Amino acid sequence: MKWEISKTFRFEAGHRVWKQNLTYGRGAEFTRGEVPQNKCVNLHGHSYILEVTVGSDTLSEQDMVMDFYHIKNALKGLIDTIDHSFIIDTGDPMYEELREVAEKFGAMKVFPVDFCPTAEALAKFFYDFLTEKLKEAGLLGEVRVVKVVLWETATSKAEYRGG
Repeated sequence: MKWEISKTFRFEAGHRVWKQNLTYGRGAEFTRGEVPQNKCVNLHGHSYILEVTVGSDTLSEQDMVMDFYHIKNALKGLIDTIDHSFIIDTGDPMYEELREVAEKFGAMKVFPVDFCPTAEALAKFFYDFLTEKLKEAGLLGEVRVVKVVLWETATSKAEYRGG
């Protein structure tokens, strides 16, 4: 891409990484001899920062890749829906009970997804969503999503670039 632009969004959301088990898998060898706590299996939340980057080899008639306003509007509905929600995998053993509690008491906005909501998986989710929006608008040939970066904390982020 000759030109790239980025737009940043902020939202608050809870989640649970129900598949977390620090005793095995990639990197487990770094904690040999320790008994690590699987903290992320607990219900918890983050102040997320989402950065989307789109690019093009050509500029529009307005000398832009795309106006930032349009990127904001492409993601606004999704950001408004996910903000202050609890993101949960429909495959999570707690899903049905949490959904029922949310419906019964109306005190929790559930945002169901079909994947374990890790930072990596959520970055891909936003990438795919924006790619589909560009496709629906007939812009996918001219503009494409370059990458999505999702900050979960001030020191931890995930990036996704399509293949």
